[in-house]
Amino acid sequence: MSRQRKIQGELRLKADRKRGPGIEAVREVKLPEIATEYLPGGSPVHYIRTPSAPVVQLEIVVDAGRLKERVPLVSRASAALLKDGTLRFSREEISSIADRTGGTINIQAGLEYASIQMYCLEEQVDVLLDLARDMLLFPLYQPEDLRKYVRKRKSRLKRDLTVNEVLGYRKLTEMIFGPEHPYGYNSTAELYDALEDTQLSHFHREHYRTGNMQVFLCCRNPGHILRKLEGIWSGLEGGRSEDRQFHLQPSHATFAEVGAVKKSQASIKMGLGLFPRKHPDFAGIYFLNTLLGGFFGSRLIHLIRESEGLAYSVFSSVETFRTSGFFVVGCETSSYRATRVIDLVLSELQRLRTEQVTEDEILLVKNYLFGLFTSMLDGPLNTMELLKGLITEGAGVPSFYRMMDEFREMDAGRISALAQQNFKVEEMKTVLVR
Repeated sequence: MSRQRKIQGELRLKADRKRGPGIEAVREVKLPEIATEYLPGGSPVHYIRTPSAPVVQLEIVVDAGRLKERVPLVSRASAALLKDGTLRFSREEISSIADRTGGTINIQAGLEYASIQMYCLEEQVDVLLDLARDMLLFPLYQPEDLRKYVRKRKSRLKRDLTVNEVLGYRKLTEMIFGPEHPYGYNSTAELYDALEDTQLSHFHREHYRTGNMQVFLCCRNPGHILRKLEGIWSGLEGGRSEDRQFHLQPSHATFAEVGAVKKSQASIKMGLGLFPRKHPDFAGIYFLNTLLGGFFGSRLIHLIRESEGLAYSVFSSVETFRTSGFFVVGCETSSYRATRVIDLVLSELQRLRTEQVTEDEILLVKNYLFGLFTSMLDGPLNTMELLKGLITEGAGVPSFYRMMDEFREMDAGRISALAQQNFKVEEMKTVLVR
């Protein structure tokens, strides 16, 4: 007993409660090991082994989005209706079976990809994979299911068109890419009404092929899942379908005003076209955007929110697609203050082109970005989301390390050169919704 008290006393003497642990700057971020296997037809399976949890995250990503469309909105509809019934299972049966496993099976339909996402325990993965197999091989696309889908989407669209921010985003992307481009056209009630079930079936047969698919998997033991996937893939159509060719048709106008349904606030969207993630300047533009409006310590937050008190929130972002991208600034403010906010954003962009950024500001952004990407790798599920973006947008895993290297080496001269080359104030398109 006396010896124990002595040890405890020594520990109390050694502990320094007045000083916290040291803070070290993060300057290196490493991705965990990712392995890749190939299924029949050449579909890659990218997987990360989870250390202990018996949880499976599996996502089948299909290159069957707007770049493949001949009929507007057909890609989203053909993906959304995968869960509405197959040759063996009704929609209710699919939901009931998934619920009994304690897992989930979801359909995601984006601009460029559709995906089937599954989360479950290891012992239930065969059940959900059987459901996914039928969705890929035998979707029914019944006319009554399409009618229900169209009604729901039109109702959702009607609500969305009362939101100023949505109105601004729709108009801005149309001005940047053109009203007929896959990245620029907007959904309408008329386009939904024009959809036919035969169009969905044809789109599925043409594009849900092994050459258009890849799988992202997190689990403890991938061997069994890979064998199960091989069985599913043996029944799929092989080959790859090519993207259709589209030409950018940006608007010559640089300003548009849209009438708001809700007049209490004005919504501002400003932006211009850029490039995809695989472009050599992407890392630099990402850094520059963060400095401008990409986090709470950014210039736009300091100027428009803190110094001028013109808005609660203002942001900038770089949005990337597989073949293009764009830069956007967004803010909501009082209608009578909107012109002042627009002028301040333009002046800050011009300032980045003509004045060098201080070393302290560069260091702040570096610390934020390295911390941000460290948090993105917190656990295998979060890590796979990052890796999926790198792979599906064509940049690849090596681009991540090139990005980290460029962040480390970023300096005022590089920032000024990027701003002068890419942030041409006279080309900035502005949409004001009020």
